[in-house]
Amino acid sequence: MELHHIAVRALGVYLVLLGLIRLSGKRTLAQATPFDFVLSLILGDMIDDALWAEVPIARFVAGTFALTVIHVAVCWAASRSEWLDGLIAGGPATVMSDGQPLRAGLRKERMSEQELAVEVRHHGVEREDWPEVQAAHIEASGVVSLLKARWARPAQRRDAAGVRRLRGRGAGRMP
Repeated sequence: MELHHIAVRALGVYLVLLGLIRLSGKRTLAQATPFDFVLSLILGDMIDDALWAEVPIARFVAGTFALTVIHVAVCWAASRSEWLDGLIAGGPATVMSDGQPLRAGLRKERMSEQELAVEVRHHGVEREDWPEVQAAHIEASGVVSLLKARWARPAQRRDAAGVRRLRGRGAGRMP
């Protein structure tokens, strides 16, 4: 096959995929689930076949369009059914509670305590500050999320009223 034919096919494949990604929505790119990963693998193989002219472009477009429509339909259904969402994306796994790693959660996610320490450090919490962590979860997307204990959270503007109330009672008065 001539090089310019490959270049034209690559441009066509690129434009088709760009359109389909726009059709499938922003969350598909931002929060990949196992379902999204499987779709990516299938599309990757289909792209290879289209680029090297192993299948006609029309078949590539039909196949990728069908997969994208199925993906959008399943995502739509999962957004309306907790059961289906849990089946497809899975749910969060708790790996830390009250500053302590949970062995069962770590085993379930095949994660070591050292890996947990790295992920918690990404949130600005060093090992000696783990008691500040109320809970840590591995979300369906694989991202670790932290919930700090109420006492460890940064002060908010709404906290000022409580401080004024305490100062008015004489608590915490400065000389």
